[in-house]
Amino acid sequence: MSDQRRPVLVVDDDAASREGLITILRVEGYPATGAADGEEALEVAQAVHPCLILLDLMMPGIDGFQFRAAQLQNPELANTPVFLISALDDEAQIARRIGPMNELPKPIDVDKLLAVVALYCERV
Repeated sequence: MSDQRRPVLVVDDDAASREGLITILRVEGYPATGAADGEEALEVAQAVHPCLILLDLMMPGIDGFQFRAAQLQNPELANTPVFLISALDDEAQIARRIGPMNELPKPIDVDKLLAVVALYCERV
């Protein structure tokens, strides 16, 4: 797999979860990077233009809801696909706050994760 690919951005305040997902992705040959909160995620996304963002919702500071609102306002990032990686199970609240979203519920099924990454990050 080429090193020329854009990375997957994993946004999660839980360091073990974030680093675990990054490790899985890297072992499978995908470049991956992480951010611990929404503010850091906006900076990293602006710098690396990820092919996919895996986003936790419940984080200190700028949470996933606020990140998503800011992402959609940024013309360079607005079309970047986002999958929620959250234990939050209130689809109605999520839809009210940020619209319908694709989701990989925690605990994350690795096969589903890799299928999603392949779909969004293998495109030429």
